[in-house]
Amino acid sequence: MSERGIQSKVLSVSQVARTIKSLIEDHLPEVWVRGEISNFIRAASGHCYFSLKDESSQVRCVLFRSRMSNVEFEISDGLEVELLASPSMFEKRGEFQLIAQLVRKSGLGRLFELYEAQKRKLSAEGLFDTSKKQPLVQFPKTIGVVTSLDAAALRDVCKTLADRAPNVSIIIYPSPVQGNGAGKKLAEAVMLASERSEVEGLIICRGGGSLEDLWEFNSEELIRAIARCPIPVVSGVGHETDTTLVDFVSDCRAPTPTAAATLAVSAFDDIASDLQRFLAGLSKNIRGKIDVNQQHIDYLSRRLIHPGKRNMLYANELHQLQTRLNTSVRRLFRGKESYITGAKAQLYRARPDSQRGLASLKDWQKRMHRGMLGTLNHFQTRLSSTKTSLSHLNPEQVLCRGYSIVRSEEGNILRSVKSVSVDDRLTVQLSDGALDTLITAKRLRRS
Repeated sequence: MSERGIQSKVLSVSQVARTIKSLIEDHLPEVWVRGEISNFIRAASGHCYFSLKDESSQVRCVLFRSRMSNVEFEISDGLEVELLASPSMFEKRGEFQLIAQLVRKSGLGRLFELYEAQKRKLSAEGLFDTSKKQPLVQFPKTIGVVTSLDAAALRDVCKTLADRAPNVSIIIYPSPVQGNGAGKKLAEAVMLASERSEVEGLIICRGGGSLEDLWEFNSEELIRAIARCPIPVVSGVGHETDTTLVDFVSDCRAPTPTAAATLAVSAFDDIASDLQRFLAGLSKNIRGKIDVNQQHIDYLSRRLIHPGKRNMLYANELHQLQTRLNTSVRRLFRGKESYITGAKAQLYRARPDSQRGLASLKDWQKRMHRGMLGTLNHFQTRLSSTKTSLSHLNPEQVLCRGYSIVRSEEGNILRSVKSVSVDDRLTVQLSDGALDTLITAKRLRRS
């Protein structure tokens, strides 16, 4: 053994495997590989393991579960596919392997190249320029739909238009949406809509599918027909992840047929939203005014006094005045009487025989008596006037003058003809009894 071999560092198998893996992953880029699938296994973890082979070689491959959502077809043995893969190494077994990032059926790469070439050509001619895009009609009366009569997309579009803009008419321009010659038929349908000029917006749509399924929507003939169409065109081809050349040439692009229908009548949604906001604001203002007025009514109701209660208050006040008057008069008489008695005694003591003083005293006594009688008459007059006012407020006195009180069946007093309907039964109260009546007609007083 050479000296160099003896002195060289000895690596473990794991170290060698790890070093080789790093060299492969760091220096070999992702590559597209074509081959036939064999030994396909889907593990319980969701990862897929298989071999990719050709006439002379094969290599182990792994497709992790996180990448499975990008595969639009069922993988099985014998299928010819193309992989975008990262070269790697499985350390535990020391096996070279490819980690698949994308999987497509063999031949789709050629279709994608054709798609890109077609896109570059038509874009160079200016067919995709945004400056040529037409604005959608805000409130169209008629919408055209280019699709297959059997397509689920047609049902989705019609339902969406009916829900969001039921007053919009729909005209269908039927055409196949898949298979050889479908692109030409689609172009003819677009040109027919252009010639008739009977719609204000045109939706071209179909459901999702593979690149081959949607290929006719990349037809040059169809793209040019849409570019020449004087009617605003909305594309709704496939799902959100699907893109065709129709999306680039159309005036508006929607991710799905349903979204295309929504976009075509979006102005109706805006009007509906504005109207809903206006009605909500109006309702709020009306409720606010009703609350304020109701509060004012409650305040007035608390201040309103029933006539019977008012009469009772007046009667109590009258009784209090009468009591105070009687008390004041008695107190006044007692005071003056005591004063006269004292003055008379004093006078007799001073001049028992003086007739002049006695006559003066009697004259003063008479004048005082007349004054007290005048005061008493004044209070009696006020008392009589108050009684008369109370009598006028008595509802029974009002009824004696020819008026009546009309009540509903519930006993509520009626104040307006508007609160009565024909065939209602009412009670009319008079001064000496009541009448039960049936309304046969009503007449409003003219202003």
